[in-house]
Amino acid sequence: MTLVRWNPLARNGLWMDRIFDSFFQTPRSTEPDAPDFWMPRADVLEEKDAYRIEMDLPGVKKDDIRITVQENSLEIKGERNLSRDQEAEGRRRSERFYGAFERVFYLPKGTDASKIESAYENGVLAIRVPKAEEAIPRQIEVKVR
Repeated sequence: MTLVRWNPLARNGLWMDRIFDSFFQTPRSTEPDAPDFWMPRADVLEEKDAYRIEMDLPGVKKDDIRITVQENSLEIKGERNLSRDQEAEGRRRSERFYGAFERVFYLPKGTDASKIESAYENGVLAIRVPKAEEAIPRQIEVKVR
């Protein structure tokens, strides 16, 4: 007899988080020749004078990345292509995503969209969204009368 630790989230051998993983999974096209879509991971950090977005895009060429700002949203689109070497018939398993991707980040009030900067190095896209001057906290000096 084997003892198994009881888990209230397990049902019929499936974990609840697997159900949520499939629910939030990036949709795939049903057309045979259509590119797959994937969603690269990103970190969003807040600094004193700016917001910073860092996105992992290994294998994506700089020229295949498009960043646009419209109203209060920052849209990042691109594509990672499967190389001919990787299309070899001897492939047994492929776990990496290829095809188009798209991420949209909504900019909070008090950002200066005209001064957004980006840099791409070693497969990491870094975007700096500066805060507007009036949104940056400032110290007020207390004077003695």
